[in-house]
Amino acid sequence: MRRLTLWLTLSLALALAAPAAPVQAQAPQPVEPSPLSREIAQNGIAATLERLHALPAPAPDERFAIAGLEFLGAVEAAWRWRVTYGVAPFGGMIFGSAAELPQTVPPQPMPPEALAEQTQATLEAMARSRAALDGLGADEDFGLAISLGDLWFDLDADGRRGMGEGAAELLDGIIWSSMPGLDPETGEPAPPPALPVIRFDRADAAWLAAYTHLVSGGAELLLAFDPTPSLRKVFATRARIDESRLAGGEAVLPPMLDDFIDPLAVAIDMLRNQPDAGRTRAARAHWQQTIDQNRRFWTLVGQESDDAGEWIPNDRQVSATGIAFPPGTGIAWQAVLADGEALLAGERSIPFWRGPMGIDLGAWLEDPAPLPVDGVIQGWALADYFSDAPPVSPESFRRFSDMLMDTGPFLAMVMLN
Repeated sequence: MRRLTLWLTLSLALALAAPAAPVQAQAPQPVEPSPLSREIAQNGIAATLERLHALPAPAPDERFAIAGLEFLGAVEAAWRWRVTYGVAPFGGMIFGSAAELPQTVPPQPMPPEALAEQTQATLEAMARSRAALDGLGADEDFGLAISLGDLWFDLDADGRRGMGEGAAELLDGIIWSSMPGLDPETGEPAPPPALPVIRFDRADAAWLAAYTHLVSGGAELLLAFDPTPSLRKVFATRARIDESRLAGGEAVLPPMLDDFIDPLAVAIDMLRNQPDAGRTRAARAHWQQTIDQNRRFWTLVGQESDDAGEWIPNDRQVSATGIAFPPGTGIAWQAVLADGEALLAGERSIPFWRGPMGIDLGAWLEDPAPLPVDGVIQGWALADYFSDAPPVSPESFRRFSDMLMDTGPFLAMVMLN
């Protein structure tokens, strides 16, 4: 069985790998799930999406549902891909990589081209999601209430919700824990909290658009280095190693290190490739759009006066997820995004680790060169990108991290994109 950690799949991002967040003291106003939420519970993502695509003139909430289900369908496809090839979980900001998935079928050998094909499929799903959002008018308001308890992922592609396929089960221990706490009065285990119902609105449409661009940028960057030749080389060598083991004897390194050595070898070999400049430029454009749409989100969410089923709240609201976003979160996060925007534009640089100089990320994305590990560490692979632009300061990120320390800065970053 070939097991390849998703540490390689930068393109397939939306993992939530952080400790459980503290529940806020103030409870949000409850909302009832929409009929579409119940439809997802009964029929699943793919069937619901197929019905919505067949509508001649979808309403604004249905357009948002199409966009959201295209995104969630990409998550489902990535998780199904992992189950098909027995890809082990790996923490980090990677699409679905932190979740423990039930291995319901014997894993198949992974073809070398499978990673690139899945990454391309993710790109296409993100484009379909954005196309649905483009049909929403700038001033169209809507509300779509989705219960997390209704959301499930058809990992074995049998069309039925099976054990371990619910979103709450797959994300257990990642966003929250299903382990009950103790009742403060009796000391006995308390019942687990009810799963949240989120009411998505036009501000969240901008948030989703930003996320599709974030994922697309990662996908373009991975495809720019073309993982297939490196995977083919590593897989072929691994097959010879496995054959030698069948003959008996012992190796210096134990087989338990295979799942670390092989992905690392693929990554190092990929970085020697000449990146496709068209794809690195596309990645930069997507990430610039991530920042633009994120700013639009904070403008729209700041105009809201209700407080019911909020996903990411303004300073007068609370999140229905139970995740604490303290006042000033939006301002602090936009300062972090401004630093990222300056890096993409070359107005700020990445500090070089061996001297008081910077690296121009924007110039590399515009005209990329290979990034062999030895050349990056020593510096010769980056020499053409050394810059006099002031290095980006860690101060904005430090303030953001300090503000979200109780929530978990990484979880907050993934939520806010």
